[in-house]
Amino acid sequence: MRRLCIAFLALAFLCSCNSGDLRSFWKDVPLLETDIRVSESRLAQFAELAVRAPESEALASLDILFDRLKENEVAYYVYCDWMDGAFYSIFSPCRNARLYSKAVDRMALDGIHSNSSLAPFLQRREWIQFNQKGLRATVPGVSFGNSETNRAMPQKTLVLVLDLSCPSCREALTRMASAPEWDGARHIAICCNYGPVPDIPGWEYISDKEAVSAVFDPEMTPVYFVTDADGIVETPYTLAL
Repeated sequence: MRRLCIAFLALAFLCSCNSGDLRSFWKDVPLLETDIRVSESRLAQFAELAVRAPESEALASLDILFDRLKENEVAYYVYCDWMDGAFYSIFSPCRNARLYSKAVDRMALDGIHSNSSLAPFLQRREWIQFNQKGLRATVPGVSFGNSETNRAMPQKTLVLVLDLSCPSCREALTRMASAPEWDGARHIAICCNYGPVPDIPGWEYISDKEAVSAVFDPEMTPVYFVTDADGIVETPYTLAL
């Protein structure tokens, strides 16, 4: 997935952001060009327009796209994978919970995927709902309190999500523990997958595998987000590389 996401990011920045009726975007264009990179680039452009369009128009345009995709099963599977890169990936500037959820809802409704091939999309649909900007953070076993009872607590909380088998994640732990911009902040490390919990001071470690896996995607690491004293997300998922 990470390779696909990086490819999408590069394509997205190459695409223009032309205005117009998004609902006509897929009219009279082939779904899969001979050079498949052209089609992937077209979806990247569509994603950039969709996240800037009125939500109702963006959702309607996704329905139009999926209606066309149902006529070509090969294209259907290809575009479903691209939806991850377009609207789910942390690498994508178009990451969007509402549009990704709509895409997965169509996958479930259309019945083209088997239950086993649909399951990962459903899991990612659940993960993307958590820890969005402006929402109360969801961290297993952590209480953030409120402005009346939490005045003695740090004004910000830095939450780093890491894969215990990932060397760059451990590097992020060391680097961010001593970074001056996080002086005075509470530091919480969410440990995904299996392996020894690091012994790097300055962090509260959360390693309840079952609780963590319900909220955090281990493939999307290392990332961090920041909350205010009340646990409201101020900075959404950001790469910690």
